[in-house]
Amino acid sequence: MYQDQNRLNVQAYIKKERTKVKKEAIKNTTVKVDNLFPNLIAIKNLDLSKLKIIGKKFNKTFESNIKTTLAGDTLFSVSSMNYLNIHLTDLLSHLLKLYCLNFVFKLENIWINKYVKKDYQGTHVHPSDYSFIIYYKIDTSHTVFNSPVKSLLESSRNKIFHRNFIPELKQGDIIMFPSYLEHWVRPNSNNITIAGNIKIIDMKGKND
Repeated sequence: MYQDQNRLNVQAYIKKERTKVKKEAIKNTTVKVDNLFPNLIAIKNLDLSKLKIIGKKFNKTFESNIKTTLAGDTLFSVSSMNYLNIHLTDLLSHLLKLYCLNFVFKLENIWINKYVKKDYQGTHVHPSDYSFIIYYKIDTSHTVFNSPVKSLLESSRNKIFHRNFIPELKQGDIIMFPSYLEHWVRPNSNNITIAGNIKIIDMKGKND
């Protein structure tokens, strides 16, 4: 009986020492976690009373034939354009702070989307660096973003990573995202959004 007890004490001691060694090993090991290929988005709310926009000519656009001013004129007052530029700069400053200290950008184009009766937009990307959507007159947001590796996640039946992202946005919100980020719009009615593309033409600091 004494030998059995002694054996148990030795086993408990060995187990305790092993646990101690493991804890020390973990304690003395630095784990570095990196965010590879980040797909950053930025969201804020705008005062729509300071953003007056006029669409002069609406045409059926894209494969869904929704009415937009993409091929027509989208006009802003000077004060509205200045207001928008201030907030585009603010959003970009958050998205680009990983890459630079100062930047210069160009608003390449801007247009209005009218969703009349169960209109939608299919999956697409934008030909620029950053793009944005202003939710000008909406009941709720209907935009869906796809993961850049959605097809791979689907083929592997992955249950960890999200295949898509549906932002919870309200009227007056603006969302900015990398233009390569695939997205689409669910069918909806009586809503208006404003979309645009931005080109970064110069960056200084950090990586220059």
